[in-house]
Amino acid sequence: MAEALSRRERFLLAQMEQDLRGQDAELDRRLTTMRWDDVPPPPVPPPDRHGGCAVSHLLGAVLTGLLGAARTAATVVAVPACTTVWGLMLACLARLMGRWARLGSADHG
Repeated sequence: MAEALSRRERFLLAQMEQDLRGQDAELDRRLTTMRWDDVPPPPVPPPDRHGGCAVSHLLGAVLTGLLGAARTAATVVAVPACTTVWGLMLACLARLMGRWARLGSADHG
């Protein structure tokens, strides 16, 4: 990890560590006895769940069918059903985009 830090970053990190060691004897003992070769492996990432994607595809297909029915029939029931499914699809897509953003930030952070 030290090779990934610049010279200034290593200096600042060493200075912070020295300040913390002076304030906390328990931390100083733990850092002194720490063995770097016994670092635990990183946690296993959660399995990918594509449920949101499948729901979005299903709602998109239903919306397409409802739009076709609303265009040809223009009934009182078809238009509100179309807007309801459209709203549900937008909510699912928002959740899916949020999940993708969290996964992307976890990969880069």
